[in-house]
Amino acid sequence: MKKYSIYIMLASALILGSCSDFLDRDPLSQASENTFWQTEADAEKGINALYPLLPGERDFWRDCESDNSLMTNSWGESGLGYICQGIHNAATGYLKEEWTYGDIYRILYYLDKLNGMTIDETKKQRFEGEARFILALKYYRMTRHFGDIPLIKEKPIELENAALPRSSKQEVLDYALENVTKAIEYLPDSYSGANTGRINKAAALTLKADMYLDMASYKKFHNNQDAADLWKEAADAAQKVIDMNMYDLEEDFAYIFKSEANNNNKEVILAKQYLEDEITHMLPILCSPAGTGITGQGWASFCPTRQLVDSYEMTNGESIYESKEYDMNNPWENRDARLKKTFFLPGYECLRPNGKYEPYMPHPAFNNPERINNEGGGITGYMYLKYNDQTLAKPANSWTNFSLYRYAEVLLIQAEALNEYDPGNAKIATNMNKVRARAGLPSVDKLLGNQEQMREKIRGERRHEFVAEHKRYFDILRWKTAEKVLNETGYGIHKDEKAAIGDYTQEKFLGQNRTFDSSKHYLWPIPQNARDNNPNLTQNPNW
Repeated sequence: MKKYSIYIMLASALILGSCSDFLDRDPLSQASENTFWQTEADAEKGINALYPLLPGERDFWRDCESDNSLMTNSWGESGLGYICQGIHNAATGYLKEEWTYGDIYRILYYLDKLNGMTIDETKKQRFEGEARFILALKYYRMTRHFGDIPLIKEKPIELENAALPRSSKQEVLDYALENVTKAIEYLPDSYSGANTGRINKAAALTLKADMYLDMASYKKFHNNQDAADLWKEAADAAQKVIDMNMYDLEEDFAYIFKSEANNNNKEVILAKQYLEDEITHMLPILCSPAGTGITGQGWASFCPTRQLVDSYEMTNGESIYESKEYDMNNPWENRDARLKKTFFLPGYECLRPNGKYEPYMPHPAFNNPERINNEGGGITGYMYLKYNDQTLAKPANSWTNFSLYRYAEVLLIQAEALNEYDPGNAKIATNMNKVRARAGLPSVDKLLGNQEQMREKIRGERRHEFVAEHKRYFDILRWKTAEKVLNETGYGIHKDEKAAIGDYTQEKFLGQNRTFDSSKHYLWPIPQNARDNNPNLTQNPNW
């Protein structure tokens, strides 16, 4: 399939240095003022250069910040794996990845230049809407990590040179919402042809719903305050996406995470775009254990935990701990269909370099390349099928798009918001049932009106639907449950290779110990290098 957006190809060139040269220049540079920012084509090249700033496959890695997954070498990637273990500090290099003021500068520089251009007004507004979406997303994400942060508005200023103090989290979010509102106004419902895959109105509405859901959660679960107005804003924004009648769930959950689905499905609202042989990622190698796939390459860089795997429901809606249908010898049967579509599970018939499909057997007793704690074996005995194409001849060069917002999230945002302020609303069950039906799970009609039980069901649904999409970490922060789930050890398969593979009573392999200090870990520390460069930046509590 060659139906890829033209902006990908332009962005690819920009990454190699063309238009990004203009964006990186001093905004007062006379050369850039006189030779660029003149035509509609210049404005389009400029906005294309901002698309690489969207989150991408790196968010798969970031699921390791939550209780879903463990990073095999936690020190790698400048300490990404330290987050869930609670051993990060202000000097941890990874924190700088989320302190994105260089990106803020680039976006504001673009908006400043665009404002002074005389081009077709419809196009100009569309370009502005795209840029303001990215700006809002950047600020929103930084507040989720750091809380109060410096706020730079409209005019590009380098943070270090400005020496700005921190603004309140809410002030930053208010500005982000102003940008989202403009994006909703300016962006088209959809695109066609070469522009397919660009940021559209539904993406902006979903971001708005996401932001209000987050704000409502903090107000209710952290501050113990009524948040009905915020829950309603989230539900209403989600409803506007639903009312567009442009999206639906794909029948096959696994299909969404394959390259064939790139800009060719009815569920993904916005995705980071990739292009075969041009803009690629290496998730298939990172997701796979050694000795699997047609190349046998696999680094097992991050591993799902036993707790995550065991949390998937039986098809009767019960947990494995209470269901009489659970068979410890065949633990993957009669379970939530997403389980076998998301993970490499012990016994899974996987493709091998010899061209045959043979069982994945990670227990050390079997002495296979994929064995736990071997090079490329990981640390839990579980790996990922999501975003993992075992048939790739070049697994380090996958071009599967990475989803940022899907229609399933719109449905679950609305269900969660309604359950918090209008727990008898029939849409809660309707939305939940739609998502669960694809997974082969029963309806939740009987829970309607029982706010607490429905809340737990919705939270479980989000966990299983969005594994490795970097939703879980932010969820456990906003729900204030991180202090519980991240103080539990992450486990793997059990040690006795002769016991039934699904016997949860057996002693398990230790994956990693985890710690979460509720007095400080709900926020990250302000990176030390940022404070060194800006003496007006204060530090977060207890860091």
